Amino acid sequence: MPSFPVRRSRFQVTPSLARHYVVGRSPLIAHLLTALSATFPAGERFFIDSMRSVRDQVTDEQLQEQISAFIGQEAMHSQTHAQLNKALNAADYNLEAFHQYIINSTNSLRACSLRRQLGTTVAFEHFTAMISGYLLEHSALLQGLDENMQQLWLWHAVEEIEHKNVAFDVYQYVFAAKDEQGSLAQRRRSMRSASRSFSLGWATMTLSLLWQDRQQSFSSPQQVKLLLADVAQIALMAIRLLPEYLAFYQADFHPSQCSHQELLAEWKGKLGLV
Repeated sequence: MPSFPVRRSRFQVTPSLARHYVVGRSPLIAHLLTALSATFPAGERFFIDSMRSVRDQVTDEQLQEQISAFIGQEAMHSQTHAQLNKALNAADYNLEAFHQYIINSTNSLRACSLRRQLGTTVAFEHFTAMISGYLLEHSALLQGLDENMQQLWLWHAVEEIEHKNVAFDVYQYVFAAKDEQGSLAQRRRSMRSASRSFSLGWATMTLSLLWQDRQQSFSSPQQVKLLLADVAQIALMAIRLLPEYLAFYQADFHPSQCSHQELLAEWKGKLGLV
């Protein structure tokens, strides 16, 4: 797989940016995306550090190029979502607590073995690739976002698909070659742990944002109806992604087995990404 470019997002913090940035539907989608965004600055810095900690053990030149591109893309994602989070943060809409929770969680992981750290990155990269592929295939989930916000999330999704193999390939190169069975067991443990923390953390943050915003979220029967419709869309996404999630536990799994190349080419064209 060739390397891939590091791009800057065209996302701009505008005076009109508010926490209700999805128009014509319930606030749930905005809160889900905001909760996800709150995890990215610290989370993606951890992914970068876990990759840097083992890259001196990689002698393959092509994989080294991909590591550099991975680090560059993740750094851009972290910076851009930090800008979004800062713009949305307010005294009555506290994102800082979520950010600090992620910092504390990643700091705890830094005390673990390098294999566990990179295994955690591999697991979370699988989650982001699954969600990114789904957003590209079912872009109606982003209906109601303005062009500025759509560009942010679609740009991020495209790049997650572009580099989805890298952490896995580095993990296999560095650790599986030395201890195949032990590395497979660690990969599975990391996914189980990541599944708990990701699903519970994302749900908790989203529910907290809904509650902070309860006057809008539950303001009328019509608003509750829209909320339930969006809940159904998210539940459908979880059901559709289940086979791809379970595939991760197979001994012969590789991220490339779920190909998004046609979607990738389509959206790179639509977004004007080189």
